[in-house]
Amino acid sequence: MGEFASEFAPGTKAFIHVDIVTHRLHCNGVNMPTTVLARRQREVETEEASSSLQLTLDRGTETLRSVLSHMSPNNLKRLQLTVNGVDFLVKVAQLAALTVAPLDPTERKLHAARVRGLNRIVELRRAAEPTMETGEVCELLGVTRETIRQKVNRRQLLALPKGGDRVFPAFQFKEGAVLNGFPEVLSALDTDSVFTMLSFLLSQNPDYENKTAIEMLEAGDIEPVVVEARVFLKHGA
Repeated sequence: MGEFASEFAPGTKAFIHVDIVTHRLHCNGVNMPTTVLARRQREVETEEASSSLQLTLDRGTETLRSVLSHMSPNNLKRLQLTVNGVDFLVKVAQLAALTVAPLDPTERKLHAARVRGLNRIVELRRAAEPTMETGEVCELLGVTRETIRQKVNRRQLLALPKGGDRVFPAFQFKEGAVLNGFPEVLSALDTDSVFTMLSFLLSQNPDYENKTAIEMLEAGDIEPVVVEARVFLKHGA
């Protein structure tokens, strides 16, 4: 049982008792609906998220100001020529280690590896275009958002993160349905990384005469792609 005071009207205090076992609320001896507690919990979560966002923005602003203030005019010009926000942040990361703090050789190698990874993700996201919003996929397949969520969880559809939502590469659909063999390939891949999946699906493969896995599926050659997916990441192990 817990108790706290809450302001219900100017100058009026009420004591709320929360029964942890039954989740019933009592306000000055009167039962209250559990929606009151749920609403307050959401308010607290929103306040915490807002505070966290502001702290992150403050740190990001301070970091960017520090990095940019140490850059040469030529490097600043390179940043101005970036095509989008992601490309901008990747180039800032590339230049940060060279302009802000000196790194020892090991740290420099690690930083370079991280930047290569970021660059690869940017390349894969570009290669995955065009993408579709969740609502568009629902309309295409004639299903609900919940069904789409379940298909993603069951690895029958590939979704990419986009802010607080996600998008779906259009290559996994054909003629108003999921591309034949696509779910089988996703299930065969031994990884939870959507970008590793993208790399497999969109990279040219010499075993397929330099075709991509998606091109093979579009041509109806499903079995070789499923077989390759099962051993992907295991080569050389």
